[in-house]
Amino acid sequence: MSAMLDDAYSDYMDEGDAYLRTARGGVKRPAVFTTEILYNILGLAIEKHIMGALMAKGKLADNHTFTDLVDATRQIGEIDADIAAQLRKFESYQNICPVFAGYHRTAPPADAIPEMIATAEAVQAWAERMIAA
Repeated sequence: MSAMLDDAYSDYMDEGDAYLRTARGGVKRPAVFTTEILYNILGLAIEKHIMGALMAKGKLADNHTFTDLVDATRQIGEIDADIAAQLRKFESYQNICPVFAGYHRTAPPADAIPEMIATAEAVQAWAERMIAA
């Protein structure tokens, strides 16, 4: 693997870690970090971690919806079914990257954020395992 790809996957993982840290801290500041903002920050953390794992193995996703990212994990070591189900559930709140379907956004309920943080942490752990494998 080229040094450029090595750097790219590492950069993705670092960015995913930073987004996840920001979301964890943001939960404590609801006046600034609304559920919609937290959803988007956590979405970026999840995307960056999955892309980091894929890039570490020289693979890419076709698109960046949660469904596309889950599907892409099959290339390197499919993500757990429970995590995949959570990601598809979260995708129902915002679908802003579909290739053919319509755009839609709904603010996630407050109780979705702790679930999403736990899922983002599980994705982070999965990505680290895939990279180490």
